[in-house]
Amino acid sequence: MTNNNPPESPETRSNRRTFPGRADQISEVRRFVRTQLGDHHRTADVALAASELTTNAWEHTRSRGTEGTFSVLAELRADDTIRLEVEDAGGPSAFGTYAGGDEGGRGLDIIEALASKWGVDGDHSSRTVWAEFTS
Repeated sequence: MTNNNPPESPETRSNRRTFPGRADQISEVRRFVRTQLGDHHRTADVALAASELTTNAWEHTRSRGTEGTFSVLAELRADDTIRLEVEDAGGPSAFGTYAGGDEGGRGLDIIEALASKWGVDGDHSSRTVWAEFTS
């Protein structure tokens, strides 16, 4: 018997994890992303982006500290697009308005170079920085 049905497309795989607001958790974020994305050809890029965004959350927001947290979403979509989100606890900084060339770091330059698009949602009480990676 012949199966005339087209193969089913893989479903979106998505997982979110919350991490304590400590510097030692940045390596755990990279491990989390690598585990979620497996052998996808953009895994290394997304893990680097996740490291940069969680470093920013730890350094520049209220996520830092004994009670602070940040959460990371790693989503592999059926169309092979990857969405990464890092949600922090907000703060008074103008994070997300970076225009490049700042001597403080190059994290968002890295995101700009790796991601097909990225942005920032939220305000001083909670912010989500997201990036999408296409094949």
